[in-house]
Amino acid sequence: MDTDDSMAELYADADRLKGLTLRDLGFVPHPDSLSSHERAELDAETLERMAGISAEDRRLGLDRARLLAGALWQASVFLVDELFEDIIALYGKGQITREDIDETSVLWSLPPQYATRYTGRFARRFLLVAADLTTKLAGTWTMPSCVAQELAVRCLLDKVDLIAATYDLDLEPDWRGTLTDRMLEDTDSEMLYDPSLDGFQHNEQLTESLRLAPMTFEHWFEPFGEDRSVAPYARTG
Repeated sequence: MDTDDSMAELYADADRLKGLTLRDLGFVPHPDSLSSHERAELDAETLERMAGISAEDRRLGLDRARLLAGALWQASVFLVDELFEDIIALYGKGQITREDIDETSVLWSLPPQYATRYTGRFARRFLLVAADLTTKLAGTWTMPSCVAQELAVRCLLDKVDLIAATYDLDLEPDWRGTLTDRMLEDTDSEMLYDPSLDGFQHNEQLTESLRLAPMTFEHWFEPFGEDRSVAPYARTG
């Protein structure tokens, strides 16, 4: 497939992404295109800033948001497809090693201190929450239901990053920060990647004082609250 065909597919896939709006993806519309309710939610300074964007910059912003939407859609496909590949790669293995996980397509993106616990069973559970995440992008977006699904967001953005690099996409410089802010209620799960904080998840006094959701490995698939749901298979360790 040549570059023109690839770009055409990205734009076509952008229109299939229903869970996030172009504004969610960084596009700044002219205030005149907003509803009275939307304008009422913004202060005068914000409205003035939005109105001051040039037509050329607004066109560029719209194009970048559409490319990001298309990349998100394609990354959703890659994420699920590659998790199937990871499941196949881990099938029949006894003790999982860090080297096994380093060779995977998705699981390597998860917190490395738990690498030896990313078994085939874990990968199947993770596949379910990842697939649910991508369904939200295709339909109605809701915030992640558990720690594992928050980590799946990170894996998804890693795939977007790969697509952007492959096609040399002209995206907003901070597109990842924009998506992180929109797709996560907080970035607490990022603490699992910080070597200097290793073990914090086992300190109940600390996690309670910081009002963190339980983040020990055993709690990754537990719903954040009664208003969140996780598939029974994923919740069964």
